[in-house]
Amino acid sequence: MSGEEKIGNVVIYARSDVPDPGAILQQYAQAQRAAEEVFGESATVTYCDDGMAGSTVRRPGLQSMLRHMDAGFVRAIVVASDDRLTRSYMDDLRLRVRFEIAGVPLIVAKGQAAEASEADRCLAVERPRHEGPQTGPPAPWLARALSVLRIKRY
Repeated sequence: MSGEEKIGNVVIYARSDVPDPGAILQQYAQAQRAAEEVFGESATVTYCDDGMAGSTVRRPGLQSMLRHMDAGFVRAIVVASDDRLTRSYMDDLRLRVRFEIAGVPLIVAKGQAAEASEADRCLAVERPRHEGPQTGPPAPWLARALSVLRIKRY
């Protein structure tokens, strides 16, 4: 990866329904291994919502991460498992669409092996920032999701 410009941070998001520092530390460790496996580097920023239910996205750690992502400070998001972001199917879909629009891959560490496509690895390294609106049609699944959720693509 020498010579390629890396913009933003690889970040970790962790959440636990009940206050449990041990569970949060375990999620951090698992996500950190995944970040090193996928990107060859450690995550530099972590966000946490300890003792907060996954049934809502109105959590301070998650909202802070989303604001930083929108500002261009996040290159990739790593979570220990899918249900750490949310337990709601619709909220999960909205978040994933938002990540796709922002060009930020979501890496899910399942057990010891991280789950990331080659496209996600490239996207996390070669993402241009502060450009005008994206041109060209969105991916077919993204276009369908945006129309169902009634989200405008600018």
